Amino acid sequence: MEAKQQMIERIDCDDVGEMKEYIGCKIDRKGGQLKLTQPVLLQSFIDEFDLPNDKSYPSTPAEQGSVLMKGDKLSMSEQRKYRSGVGKLLYLMRWSRPEIMNSVRELSRFMQEASKAHLTAMYRVMKYCVGTPKRGLMIEPTEFWDGDKKFEFTISGRSDSDFAKDIISRRSVSGCSTFLCGAPVSIRSKMQDCVTLSVTEAELVAATQCAQDMLFVMRVLESMDLKVKKPMIREVDNKGAKDLAHNWSIGGRTHHVDVKYHFFRELKENGIILVK
Repeated sequence: MEAKQQMIERIDCDDVGEMKEYIGCKIDRKGGQLKLTQPVLLQSFIDEFDLPNDKSYPSTPAEQGSVLMKGDKLSMSEQRKYRSGVGKLLYLMRWSRPEIMNSVRELSRFMQEASKAHLTAMYRVMKYCVGTPKRGLMIEPTEFWDGDKKFEFTISGRSDSDFAKDIISRRSVSGCSTFLCGAPVSIRSKMQDCVTLSVTEAELVAATQCAQDMLFVMRVLESMDLKVKKPMIREVDNKGAKDLAHNWSIGGRTHHVDVKYHFFRELKENGIILVK
């Protein structure tokens, strides 16, 4: 309240109560929870892309194991429709539906050379979103800062990888999420910038990228003279990557791991992160 009053005194603005909408997002509050949804954008999928308004919607944004490949290009009108649709999905993904991130990342790779298969895949993502209108981004902190200088913010991260996902380049995909006091502050799906030779290495690359995101959040907080609880928790779902972080045994099976990923183990040894 004090900060709000100072802002009103310095800037020509009014206090209109709790925020209920922000850049097209509907905001629902319940206790300490915030839920972001975009019902207007979902309705535009039905209106602009002629989606069937029935109950025959897929339960997932993409088929399991599906891989998009180059094909015969769409007509110019269909290309414009595809680019418009992917743009809307990118906006939806960014603000309220992070679970479609990996599917939209795949679609966005073919903005200049989309085929019928890509258009069909785009419609599937839209149908999934329209069929699950109550889903949204839930921001639910597990801890709240009361202004106490001794309070320690908790930062945690989770990562996963899809080994050799791209058939042409054989690069893997990293999925990373970073949480501040239990609330998501960074979520991303990204093609890795190197070719990995094993599932363990792909998982280690993803874990490293997530650790970098966690370090960024930590440094932002510490630059504001706020304390961060250490070690920060890093969760991986690959036993090999976890073992390498705890006991780096360089041998015939692991010597190919790039040197720059050794810093992941150093973070653990310095007590900055704890790998689980």
